[in-house]
Amino acid sequence: MAFLQILTTSVAVAGLWVVIEAIRRLFFHPLSHVPGPRLAALTWWYEFYYDVVLPGKYIFKIQELHSEYGPILRITPDEIHINDVGFLDTVYSGLRDKYEYPLRALRVPGGVGTTSDAKLHKLRREALVPFFSKRNVLSLQHLVTEKVDQLAGIIATHAKEQSQVNLSDLFFAFSNDVVNNFLFAHKTNGLADEKQAGISRNNSKQLLLGIHVNKHLPWIPDLLEALPTSISRPLMPPGLIDMFNLFDRVRGEISGIMKAQSSGDKKSGRDPAEKEAVYESVLVNESLPPQERTLTRLEQEGALLALAGTESPAISLSIIFYHLLANPPILKKLRAELETAPADASWPQLEKLPYLMAVIEEGNRLSFGVTSRIGRRAPEELIYTPSPYATTPSTGKSYKIPARTPMSISTLSAHTAHRSFRTRLPSIPIGG
Repeated sequence: MAFLQILTTSVAVAGLWVVIEAIRRLFFHPLSHVPGPRLAALTWWYEFYYDVVLPGKYIFKIQELHSEYGPILRITPDEIHINDVGFLDTVYSGLRDKYEYPLRALRVPGGVGTTSDAKLHKLRREALVPFFSKRNVLSLQHLVTEKVDQLAGIIATHAKEQSQVNLSDLFFAFSNDVVNNFLFAHKTNGLADEKQAGISRNNSKQLLLGIHVNKHLPWIPDLLEALPTSISRPLMPPGLIDMFNLFDRVRGEISGIMKAQSSGDKKSGRDPAEKEAVYESVLVNESLPPQERTLTRLEQEGALLALAGTESPAISLSIIFYHLLANPPILKKLRAELETAPADASWPQLEKLPYLMAVIEEGNRLSFGVTSRIGRRAPEELIYTPSPYATTPSTGKSYKIPARTPMSISTLSAHTAHRSFRTRLPSIPIGG
């Protein structure tokens, strides 16, 4: 009888809390004045449905909601999204902390891209700037050229045999080889096996679709990681296993560099003919405190850089080639311009070809890069007033955005904003 009373009381208290919290979120929350669906204001389960049940679709649902509610939208109880590139600099310029909640999806807090604290992000990013400088990239151009030649040879073989080729798979392997060979001393050759390239691309796709579960239900990956490897590995999707294998490779390389540096022999961790790895210089960078040069932190950063450097370029290449093949006049014009360049043209020479650069930039725009929301928190209160570049109709009303409110403008929103203000900007078609 006592147990029944305790259970009844607990249910009643829980129900009362739900009612009170619902009233607070709808009517007394600092964002209660911001338009948006009631369910999104009430609960994160609304986002969960479009993120997990309909995997990865919330970013597109947000675009639909903007057409109904206007350029500023409350998309979760605590977060807003703004469909107005005129407000882009306000959201993303300056030292603004990232919103921690979506960053946990990838579970690599040591990576530059998943660092929420603005000052720490700046510190980590500056340590990598020299390696990603244009001068250093040009010095490693031969790595890209080798892979371009290998890719061209594979396509030429298929053309000679008149057999089908999956360019998306090849572009994935190509991008993965380039980024790995650029970041690390060890080299990979995913292009050598087209079948495995297709498997790896599909694994990566499934992994990225599944990361939304980590954001909403973090206890699931916590449980998997707590289990013995012999139990957890069979339960993991192939993409996650590939990710752990990448961690192992990065960890092995960084461990070798650490041992070499501690023994005073900087080259003992690699073959003398191999190039320097990114982390050979990072590990001796005195601007980074010791806790930023630990094995765990650096392996997370290396894995995230490899993942990001594979997916985005591969998708951009697929988008570019699709539109080139689907639009013969554009392909013809591009070929005509390329014929004016030397056969062994360097990147600085290619950069001077305006149509080629336009094609690349348009491909990057249409591929969106990271489509998930990357929110920022401003330390001060902001006022949002729709600009002439707002992509949905508005009343012109201004809205107060409380300090530390998570806010974002997705790349999908920013990269497609031109559709709504074409009448205000000159139209320059890529084929013209």
